[in-house]
Amino acid sequence: MRLLIRAGRYDCIDSHNRNASIVGRIAAWLERVPLKIYTAHGFYFHDDQKPFKRKATILLESLLARITDYTLSQSREDVEFVTRRGMVPASRIEYIGNGIDTVRFARSKDRVEVEHALGLQLGRFRVCSTGRLVKGKGFADLLEAFSEFHRTVPESELLIIGGNITQDISPFQHEFQQLVAALGLEDSVSVTGMTERVEDYLAASDLFVLPSYREGLPRSLLEAMSMGVCALATNIRGCREAIRDGETGFLFEPRDKARLTVLMKRLFDSPELRSRIADNGRELVKSRFNEPRYVGIQVSAINRMLGNLGEP
Repeated sequence: MRLLIRAGRYDCIDSHNRNASIVGRIAAWLERVPLKIYTAHGFYFHDDQKPFKRKATILLESLLARITDYTLSQSREDVEFVTRRGMVPASRIEYIGNGIDTVRFARSKDRVEVEHALGLQLGRFRVCSTGRLVKGKGFADLLEAFSEFHRTVPESELLIIGGNITQDISPFQHEFQQLVAALGLEDSVSVTGMTERVEDYLAASDLFVLPSYREGLPRSLLEAMSMGVCALATNIRGCREAIRDGETGFLFEPRDKARLTVLMKRLFDSPELRSRIADNGRELVKSRFNEPRYVGIQVSAINRMLGNLGEP
């Protein structure tokens, strides 16, 4: 990385989470790059960590902050945390949120046509989730909650939009499939694998659930909300910024499978509530988490920092 930076003679290096940001910032510091920016998709420390590991990761972030000129944070809670603790001065960090393509992620296709094209069964109440099948995403919790929900709603189906890639830490797809079999849900649970048709699968779904234990500001949640799918998510940083409980979605505590089951049943029983929540979520994402706004904030901040380089 140092050789690449040296060859490019860059004025600015913008590194992103997690391992890449560690390597990028240290290399840029050693090569005396004038402006070192860190785009944080959620600081690595989080509430789900054990105390020692959490303290260690907070210390690591504190040390890296000393060689970082400016931080762009997707999470407002992270900004408040690090400035309150004095880890990063308020003048050197900025909240940027997140942003998605709200034109691509818009419900514009007929559901039956989409289901035919994807080979999905018709007439199913479809609960979905998007992401890599890794342990920290809480998919086992979702599966167990869905199992209880499925007892009372046998026409329901769980769709996982995603799978594993070779670089995943703690891959979970094989164990997930074993748990599906143990619960006798082979005919009601499917995993797409890596796909570029996320919006089509969302268009064929009734509920979206994000059961993750840690996030920055998750794109998967924003994409589902933008598609007009009623969303449920864990009550963690990032998710709380997109979901106003009972207004643009519903929150449940991490690992609270019983509460998740209750929420799914409530929304199944009330199409009107489901539709209202979905519409509110779509409008929120369009206004606050659209891609042009998100990119514009970053470009403006980087240009401002570059413009300040010549100042004494």
